[in-house]
Amino acid sequence: MAGRKKKRVWWMMPLLAFMLLYGAITYTSQSEELYLLNLKIKELEQKIEKEMEIKKDLLKQKEEISSEESIEKLAREKLGMVKDGEKIFIDINK
Repeated sequence: MAGRKKKRVWWMMPLLAFMLLYGAITYTSQSEELYLLNLKIKELEQKIEKEMEIKKDLLKQKEEISSEESIEKLAREKLGMVKDGEKIFIDINK
């Protein structure tokens, strides 16, 4: 019976070695992929953060532009508009 046990075991060693090698290769390739994916995630998170800052600045500009004072200032400077009852003085020295 001892001889029979040895015959069963001989093929298990190469199989075990193959499985370990396959596992190591798979782990290595997947860990590299995971590393690259984590780098990409960090890049995207930084990009999102920058875009959020830009959005915040744009919303602030929108609030400033849509205020009564800004609208009035633009109407006076760009369109030459005046309020009722105001007098316009033109500088002829320019």
